[in-house]
Amino acid sequence: MMTVMDLAPDQQAVLECVPQDGSAISNLAVRKRLGWDPDRYWGARDALVDAGVVIRGRGRGGTIRRYVETGPLADVVSVAVDATDPAREVEAVIQSELALYEPMRSVIAGDWAKDHRADPLAVEVTALQGRRVTGGTWSRPDVVSVEIRTFAYVPGKHLELITFEIKLAAALNVQAVFEALAHRRSATRSYVLAHVPTTEAVAMEDIVSDIAEVARSHGIGLVTAGDPADYETWEERVEARRVEPDPERLDTFIATQLSERTKNLISRRLR
Repeated sequence: MMTVMDLAPDQQAVLECVPQDGSAISNLAVRKRLGWDPDRYWGARDALVDAGVVIRGRGRGGTIRRYVETGPLADVVSVAVDATDPAREVEAVIQSELALYEPMRSVIAGDWAKDHRADPLAVEVTALQGRRVTGGTWSRPDVVSVEIRTFAYVPGKHLELITFEIKLAAALNVQAVFEALAHRRSATRSYVLAHVPTTEAVAMEDIVSDIAEVARSHGIGLVTAGDPADYETWEERVEARRVEPDPERLDTFIATQLSERTKNLISRRLR
């Protein structure tokens, strides 16, 4: 493993901010402490991950901790405030969910991608397609991220297509997992992305835990977001399992769900 003496100055600066006892610290906390712009921080952090010096973790906004050979690993503890009643009129729920799409899409394309070391070709809102035929019940996810990946030692180009089923707190139940599961027939990973405001987190913890258990059993990811536009409030409760979808189904999904621009980008990148 690389030693501290082998690290570049930026990598050393990041490592000095990470607790030595193996406990976790959020990406935002390190970046604020250093006063760096996102690109500089993510570059140094990714180099430390590649070197095996730090390990990425879950937690709001993503976390890192030092690699330690022994000893327990501390969890990030989120402190929630008193809950409020999430009940709303049905129309208000629908309008509120629509309002989540763009800020969540922006975070997925930005900080989410950086934390997951992804370089999306496109991140699209696919929910708003009117009466366009896209394949039947539960065939249309809310947001889709597309990436073409290459590897140092594995030949070829690999298409990664990740779907997100977005839910308001007031509409969140285990059905969301099965909606995401339907999407995964045509994707490599699928997530339920739930807006759970901090003021409702305590009251909803039992519901979220139940959904997490069902999601885990089916390989579906679960992310909760206190603020749709702030990745530091996002927490990946369950990591989505990667699968290889049927190529014909995947091709049909791309043809019916994605924009012409994204389809053209995929075609050019896979040549």
